[in-house]
Amino acid sequence: METIMSIVRYLMFFVSVSGYVLFAHDQIRIPVKFSWIFVLSSLACIVYFSGLLNIMLWTVAVIFLAGIALFLYYTFKRKLTSVFGLGALNMLNVIFCVAFAFIFASLVSTNFIHYDNFSHWGLIVKYLYLFNAFPDAASAIVDFKTYPLGSSSYLYYFCKIVGNSEGTMLIGQATLLFSCFYAMFGVIRDSRRMLLVTVLAICCSAMTYFNISIRINNLLVDFLLPLLALAALAAMFSMRDRLKTAYLVVLPILGLLCIVKNSGIFFAAICFFVLIYLTLKTRRIVPRKQHLLLLLLCTCTIIVSLVPFAAWNLHTAAVFAGENTKHSMNADNFEEVYSEKTPEVIAQIVTNFRSAVFSIGSLATRGILLCNLSVLLLYFIARFGFGKKWKLLKILILLDVCILLYYLGILAMFLFTMPTAEALLLAGFERYASSMIVLMIGGIGMGLACDLENSFYIQQGLSRNYRAFKSRLSKNIYETSTLALAALSALILLSEINGMDSMKASYSTTVPYEAVQLLGDNWEGTDEHRYLVYASDKEDQVTDYYVQYTSKYFLFAPEVDAISSIDPSTFAKQLQNYDYLIVLEPDESIETFLNKYGYLGINASVYSVSGILESGEE
Repeated sequence: METIMSIVRYLMFFVSVSGYVLFAHDQIRIPVKFSWIFVLSSLACIVYFSGLLNIMLWTVAVIFLAGIALFLYYTFKRKLTSVFGLGALNMLNVIFCVAFAFIFASLVSTNFIHYDNFSHWGLIVKYLYLFNAFPDAASAIVDFKTYPLGSSSYLYYFCKIVGNSEGTMLIGQATLLFSCFYAMFGVIRDSRRMLLVTVLAICCSAMTYFNISIRINNLLVDFLLPLLALAALAAMFSMRDRLKTAYLVVLPILGLLCIVKNSGIFFAAICFFVLIYLTLKTRRIVPRKQHLLLLLLCTCTIIVSLVPFAAWNLHTAAVFAGENTKHSMNADNFEEVYSEKTPEVIAQIVTNFRSAVFSIGSLATRGILLCNLSVLLLYFIARFGFGKKWKLLKILILLDVCILLYYLGILAMFLFTMPTAEALLLAGFERYASSMIVLMIGGIGMGLACDLENSFYIQQGLSRNYRAFKSRLSKNIYETSTLALAALSALILLSEINGMDSMKASYSTTVPYEAVQLLGDNWEGTDEHRYLVYASDKEDQVTDYYVQYTSKYFLFAPEVDAISSIDPSTFAKQLQNYDYLIVLEPDESIETFLNKYGYLGINASVYSVSGILESGEE
């Protein structure tokens, strides 16, 4: 029965979103490939602002039911065929549905493992789900209160409709990711040209290879950032002859991008630059008054898309006045973090950063080199082999400049906003760099698909026959290349799924598994008891707070500490500060201590501190 209800909930979510997609396609004339990310990002922004206004639950109910009503309206009007008719049964849509089905099947039973899910990303969704409100200064369970809540607002909406499991959160994030992937294919004018589809498919699959540290079996947003930017860029280029519609489409996407994470501003800035460039280009082909109108609309689009980010900064300044948390975007935090770094420490950070950037052992560095070499090779083959002047080289130069600026931004983050210990280790560098490689691969893929499409011997319309090719040889090359790229992209995708399934298979050996088996998963409300967790410090799991954050997530208790060793002479006194002792990984030391209080055969368990101390008094 539970499974049936879960399926019904997923279907109802799909129906509600489809209602908005039908509306966007029918009334605003937004192409279907961009309608999904337009709708999902719009919903995320609406829920986000409802959080600022403290009306989240009512907002979820209204927009969910409104989506259902729109779907019923279009069903009654028999307009479903415009999006879901036989015309939608093309190979591209079939491929997307099959790929998402495989990802769905893998994620639905996946549990969190990555550290950051428990320290923030999963925890904040749980908080929103339970309290239907953004955290405030009194929300002790949320440590990183100044992190923007863009994607978290969307996941809150998704979970309120579908359910509250870890797998549900991951699938919710996957719907955002796949809607971005789908938008990227909007740059292709004719999706029936399967070579173009497979070229972009291989690029999308390649993203997963260079995305090992931020793969989709966790809620980290470093993969979402570049994909939202790519979706916006795809919409701009696809609708560059309909810029008014393009402004409308990218507005919620860029708005969401700015509040997914503070670094989203950089990716949004790239999109702003391209949007301004495309707008300025129209001065040669449209009347002056119309060009001025487009400039005004472009400026308004940029300003309005920054409103969510500005609103978040105002919110944090008012609600969390005087609080500085990790990566806080304020002068006090910059001064505090930077002042603790001596010139020697700064020099060491710069040295470590330079070594990481230019190390061939870095996956990101290898990705940059591979992308540059591949593009140069393809460009020269097209230029001197076929006499085609591709724009791919210009795209590569722009992306290289973006990478340079992005890396300078990462270095500034290590110097000005990251604590010294983490900065010296370049904590998260590979993950941050992977975001830019994803953007680079996606940008190159879309540029290559456009150049290839413009290079075809015959730019056909609706008809497709053997005359679409210059010769039988070119037809054979086209078909062979298509099959090879399709097979390779499928293999890479399957490799990604196998990697995620392998992690699932090893879940029983992880700290989260041990914790949830012992503590359960509290979705009822805040647990105000004080907990002390005892576990080994293998792989620094206590030292780096992994045990604490994991236990805190499952207990949903703000006061959770962890230790890996005890002093028998003072431990009883230390326990008086807690309500419960959680022995997550027992060893001889804790067994000896508890044996003195009458507890024999110690296993992983939760002990009442009052019970332990009362036994000692007896």
